[in-house]
Amino acid sequence: MLSNAQIQTQHIVVLKGIKHMRVLLIEDELPHCEKYEKCVEHLPYTVELSVAHGFKKAAKLAEKAVFDVVLLDLELNVSDGDGIAFLQWLRATKLPYKPFIIVITNNDSRKTSRIVRNLGADYIFLKIKPDYSPRLVFDFAQTCMNSQPQEEQSQSATLEEAIAREVEKIGFTRDVIGTEYLIHAVATVIYAGKKNPSMSKDVYPVIAKAFKKTDNSICRAINLAIIRTWRITDVETLQENYTSNIDYDTGTPTNRQMVLYVADKVQRDVAGCSVVLPHPPSLRFNPNA
Repeated sequence: MLSNAQIQTQHIVVLKGIKHMRVLLIEDELPHCEKYEKCVEHLPYTVELSVAHGFKKAAKLAEKAVFDVVLLDLELNVSDGDGIAFLQWLRATKLPYKPFIIVITNNDSRKTSRIVRNLGADYIFLKIKPDYSPRLVFDFAQTCMNSQPQEEQSQSATLEEAIAREVEKIGFTRDVIGTEYLIHAVATVIYAGKKNPSMSKDVYPVIAKAFKKTDNSICRAINLAIIRTWRITDVETLQENYTSNIDYDTGTPTNRQMVLYVADKVQRDVAGCSVVLPHPPSLRFNPNA
């Protein structure tokens, strides 16, 4: 393992690329949390920092939001679980994203290092090192976000392109915000891997969080995109490229029917590929426009 000094020498330069980094700090010592919160104010890049002082709150935040990085204090002096327990929970829970996990600890034993590595930790920082600082950790995480995920970014792009091609064949156009939401809804379903996903519980909240919208606005925009597509696309194209069920009251597929149809079609077309949900989603335009 590299020393903190070696890391600082190699990674102090912040690369261009990801300008916004969503970080979950799991730390029970308030003074330490305050140092991280104060550090965020002086960084040359944007960090959206969420803080959890224990295992249960951290798990709830990780389920409700999408984080690029998790900074995990191994020695949580709380009764609901320590850092090891969180790693075990994270490994057993199928979140619709995979954060970069940095463990922060005073424990420098090789046995502990092996355990956290086996549980999925990507790197370990030692608080006892004289050069340790929140800025060092943030800079390292930022550099990893720009350099490490190149293959994942390529896979994300491949998935998005495959979904986009499928919906465009049906008649959807990318200039409609509901189409963007539909693409990311399909990606969410594929990545979650559930046989019977709930749109209200498993899909809309994920997309709403990513785009900073309400669940209802995501649902409504996808539905309007479907209605528009059925209005402007010729019948032959629709019948050729959408072969699943429709709602006979409206004459169009429901959001769920469309998302599951495209997800199944894409999965069969790209069977065996490694799927990575983009985080944050790559936007063709400003969704707030």
